Amino acid sequence: MTNTGMPSSDPDPAALLAEARRRQRQVNLYVSAALVVVAFAAFGAGVLAGDTAPDKLWPAFLLMLIPPLIGAVVALVFGRRILRRLPNRAPADPETLRRVKRALRDGHTDDPRIDALARDEATRWLSQGWVRWGAVALLLSQTWLLVRDADTVIRVVAAVGVLCAVVLLWTQGWSRRQARRYLAGRHDG
Repeated sequence: MTNTGMPSSDPDPAALLAEARRRQRQVNLYVSAALVVVAFAAFGAGVLAGDTAPDKLWPAFLLMLIPPLIGAVVALVFGRRILRRLPNRAPADPETLRRVKRALRDGHTDDPRIDALARDEATRWLSQGWVRWGAVALLLSQTWLLVRDADTVIRVVAAVGVLCAVVLLWTQGWSRRQARRYLAGRHDG
């Protein structure tokens, strides 16, 4: 408001800062997506071309650029639409989120609001059992490549895949144990 009682035409500095940060995050997202696309295409071209002449590297690179480019476009276009439709499940403030995680870790809480949020989170963790089957499939396929393939690059990528699958299986098992322990410790009072 100005001293005449009329609304000020000057934009709010906090709103301008928030808008600038939103735009910067959007630019960072697109630049990161482009770098991922180029990195995957370069890696794929290196694997596809192998030890052939360097003049065959560019056609292989352009060929390998298509799948990650399509994936990035689909993720950026449809991913935002899907994320907008999802309900916001996380607590609004970081302190509440920390208290929910602490309650899940400790197995109990005295605050009924935190208890309800922790039960909801534990139920969500238990409903993600399909992730374990995906991790098992990844582990088996990458182990097969690690054992059977003679190419060093493929074996290195397979070893990273095995490592990722093992970490995913471990974290899934850990979170499911925490969720079961929290839900089993229910005290109706």
